Amino acid sequence: MNEAWSLQRRRKQGLLMKRRAKIIARVRKRKLSRMADAKALKRRAQKAARAVLFKRMAAGKTKGEIASKQMLIAIAAKLDKNQAKINKLAVKMLPKVKKKEMERLTKLRRNQSN
Repeated sequence: MNEAWSLQRRRKQGLLMKRRAKIIARVRKRKLSRMADAKALKRRAQKAARAVLFKRMAAGKTKGEIASKQMLIAIAAKLDKNQAKINKLAVKMLPKVKKKEMERLTKLRRNQSN
């Protein structure tokens, strides 16, 4: 996501994702049993870093706790300007993301063998 979306764009994207929901669910189920590739892990680290910075900018609240859509858009715009900070934080978070993925896989394989 490179720029903050307007309310109209967010609504349009929501409808698009609703149409694609079954396809996405099928692909997700197939990928769950495999280790995520480096690109996916980097994306997760960036998402986690973005969430951390969002929480700082939103006075300790997560996206779900903010009622105003305008406030969400304003914070997203601020985050877009701080992409360098997000990337720097994502590099630091990458080992934690990898460790979490390995734990998820070991737990999944342990449950499948039982």
